[in-house]
Amino acid sequence: LISNNIANIQTVGYKRFLPITESAAMPVLTEDGREWQPEGTYLAATRRVVQQGPIELTERVWDLALDGPGYFQVQLPGGTIAYTRDGTFRLDGEGRLVTADGRPVWPPIIIPAEAREVYVDRDGAVLVQVNGQVQQVGAIQLARFPNPEGLRAIGGNYYVATAASGPAQVAQAGSPGYAEVVSQALEMSNVDLTAEMMALLVSRRAYGLSLRALQMADHMHELAVELQA
Repeated sequence: LISNNIANIQTVGYKRFLPITESAAMPVLTEDGREWQPEGTYLAATRRVVQQGPIELTERVWDLALDGPGYFQVQLPGGTIAYTRDGTFRLDGEGRLVTADGRPVWPPIIIPAEAREVYVDRDGAVLVQVNGQVQQVGAIQLARFPNPEGLRAIGGNYYVATAASGPAQVAQAGSPGYAEVVSQALEMSNVDLTAEMMALLVSRRAYGLSLRALQMADHMHELAVELQA
């Protein structure tokens, strides 16, 4: 988990993961039928930390950052709606607003070919200038979830809803309880490199100590066998 977090420190919209450990409280039976109580902890689950990442200005027109809760909606092949915090958008050959890998924003937003100036307001309104007149051609609709940590990652910085996340609750950006859109900016990863490096050092030390403890226990077991013999 730590190495994966560090590897994604530059991934736009990435949310770091935390390990959830539990004590090895359940006794186990040895080969000779005796009950043995193991010590230590094991990885029981992982938790995605959904807190806001830092916002960096890019000056690229279709880079959009979310300042607050919510996810962009995109349509995958087959019609499935996926969710992302990665606002690296562009226009495809048909003038549709799409993700960097070509997934269209949902609901669709199409920019007229004759548009000269474009701007996305903080409430998600997509404004263009055509023949000297400002027109709204769409609006960014965001999704929120009762439990966003329950979303399932499917790769490519996309998530899908699950029973654990609850159903998507959709509203326009800037609505009460929903993020505002920061135009020409991106939300970066919420990974703290210093904290991750410290966690890596601690885990390595814990691994070393655990290994020494196992080696000592193995040695004691060998001595016990020799004494019994």
